[in-house]
Amino acid sequence: MPRKASTRLQGKGAPALDAPQSFINRELSWLAFNARVLHEGLNPENPPLERLAFLAIVASNLDEFFMVRVGGLKQLLQQGDQRACPAGLTPGEQLEQIARRAHSMVGQLYQCLQQDLLPQLARRGIVRMRPETLERKEEALATRYFSDELFPSLTPLAVSDDDDLAEAITGLTLHFAVRLRREDVRASDPERQMALLPLPRSLARFLPLPSEAGHRFLLVEDVVRRHLERFFPGYEVEEAALFRLTRNADLSLDEEEATDLLEAMEDVLRARRGGAPVRLELAADASKQMAAWLRDRLGLADDDLYRLLGPIDLKPFLKLAGRLDGKGLRYPAFEPQPVAAFDGAESPWAPIRERDVLVHLPYESFRPVLDLLEAAADDPQVLAIKQTLYRTSVDSPIIAALERAARSGKQVTVLVELKARFDEAQNIAWSRRLTEAGAQVVYGVVGLKTHAKLMLIVRREPDGTRRYVHVSTGNYNDATAGRYEDVGMFTCDPEFGADASNFFNAVTGYSEPREWRQLVVAPTGLRERLRQLIDREIARTSKEDPGLIMLKMNSLADRAMAEHLFRAAQAGVRVKLCVRGICCLRPGVRGVSTGIEVVSIVDRFLEHSRLFYFKNGGEEEVYGASADFMPRNLDRRLEIMFPVRDEVARRRLVSLLTTCFEDNQRAWRLRPDGLYERVTPRRGQPPRRAQETFMEEAIARAEAARVRRLSVFRPLGPGMAPGLRR
Repeated sequence: MPRKASTRLQGKGAPALDAPQSFINRELSWLAFNARVLHEGLNPENPPLERLAFLAIVASNLDEFFMVRVGGLKQLLQQGDQRACPAGLTPGEQLEQIARRAHSMVGQLYQCLQQDLLPQLARRGIVRMRPETLERKEEALATRYFSDELFPSLTPLAVSDDDDLAEAITGLTLHFAVRLRREDVRASDPERQMALLPLPRSLARFLPLPSEAGHRFLLVEDVVRRHLERFFPGYEVEEAALFRLTRNADLSLDEEEATDLLEAMEDVLRARRGGAPVRLELAADASKQMAAWLRDRLGLADDDLYRLLGPIDLKPFLKLAGRLDGKGLRYPAFEPQPVAAFDGAESPWAPIRERDVLVHLPYESFRPVLDLLEAAADDPQVLAIKQTLYRTSVDSPIIAALERAARSGKQVTVLVELKARFDEAQNIAWSRRLTEAGAQVVYGVVGLKTHAKLMLIVRREPDGTRRYVHVSTGNYNDATAGRYEDVGMFTCDPEFGADASNFFNAVTGYSEPREWRQLVVAPTGLRERLRQLIDREIARTSKEDPGLIMLKMNSLADRAMAEHLFRAAQAGVRVKLCVRGICCLRPGVRGVSTGIEVVSIVDRFLEHSRLFYFKNGGEEEVYGASADFMPRNLDRRLEIMFPVRDEVARRRLVSLLTTCFEDNQRAWRLRPDGLYERVTPRRGQPPRRAQETFMEEAIARAEAARVRRLSVFRPLGPGMAPGLRR
């Protein structure tokens, strides 16, 4: 974009559109998002087990943040890169502010966990037990568990002054650092040694104890600590400190140099295990001497050391919270509702032929996606199945259906993204399974990550060959479909079918589509199309009839797109942004973004859909997309944006967006100073919680469809005219 264009519409005295005052640092914005998640863990209005899950999510999010974002900043610092971010902060300045906010966040998290949440759960019968408080039978059970399973499995490692301590430590794995003293040496001249005892992640973290009601458990580290001396006969354990090391995982793959992408990705995974240390989490009861020894030997600074007043690594508590139940301990159960168009249908094909079908997860069921794919795998009239896969579940029925289809002789093409961060190993495993089954597995386009969500099924029918398409804002993952909010659409529109064929041909061969009929694809055309849509809104706005742009996404960090939204706001277009996570655009800056509103919803389900609305002078257009407004999405990934043309489906999405901006229970508003404040009802305004509204609407739609279905088959009563059926 020419630099002159960035100031064309500015008011007098207003900062330039690309000035640091108009932006928020990406890393600090992400920490602000995690703080909003933490708020749900601190919020006593949420049920206790849901609060525990939120705290575990915060801790898990921080793991990835330190591995990727902090790791990357430390690399820049080591390389002497002092370039400032759009908000004007150098890597060193960012790391300083990150450390301050992260330490504060961790302190709040553990204060809540230890002083509020765990005691509250204990009163409700969910109790973390300590070995020293066990009754005799319970202690015998724990001792037997240690002797039978833990002691044979664990292996201590002696550490000398010459050893590379970091090399001996597995990232994100609990370890005991143990200071030993020989029992036969005089106290005035003790001989001391250091050792490590790793607790592999394959170990169960919790040892359940017998309980007539509720749930009582021991942490595996407490059991090991109780019997630590058994690993070091002839030594006295002077101190044992539990710790965990986080390593830099911001490693990239040089695809240009890779002759075998699968092997190259496996090399990257191996290299990640030896990434540079970036964070040390240490139990609060460790001595100052032990903390200094670990910190110095790992080459870390004081800010990199996090003293934790509770269990290290809370991620396993997320599964624990999901397994337990009890009155008032969880949100009221909600079952994703049947999709009305498919409910009661004899096959998945007819409803899609009738009209485009929109599905809003997790309020509606993911089952139609699985049913369509499983029907396609077994239907002899299906000629081909083509699908993109980014992240999917461990025991995915999608993989099983694709395998079955390939083994039956169908043409199955799967575009696999091996570079889906932290899912690489799983993707490698099932891509090999699909290859062995006879599927054509493609690892994408060199230099681009495949993030598009697209499925194409080619079926022979009496009136000719028809292409069925499913396109979505979210992954083909049956496990997360019940927790992530997303929108998908089924269609057999010939133009969508032609575009889907062109997409797969382009990424699997040498085809270069000259035009796209309905789909908009990154990196070749999505950025430019979004700019055109914003420009059109600017052109069609007036004082009498102001334009309106409503965008819902996960992240907004692309400076060029932010500047284009600034221009729209300056032209009088109302810009409403619902951005769950990172938002680097600063609203409310005088003369730049005073017409922009930014909200973020953090609630029971993870807001994940990308939806884009343009008023267009009353000729409204709505799009779904796999892409956020991030440079990586628009320039370095294969992404898809798709129009929703069916009138009923479009009105549903307009209502969905409007409801998000009406939320005054779980929404946060981004202020001009870069801080978020909770949205609360204005005087006389009724409470409005978007996710509850969507649950109620899904139940109402399913019930209405059930009533309609029953009314079709219910026989007429005596004297009843057809028009009087109920």
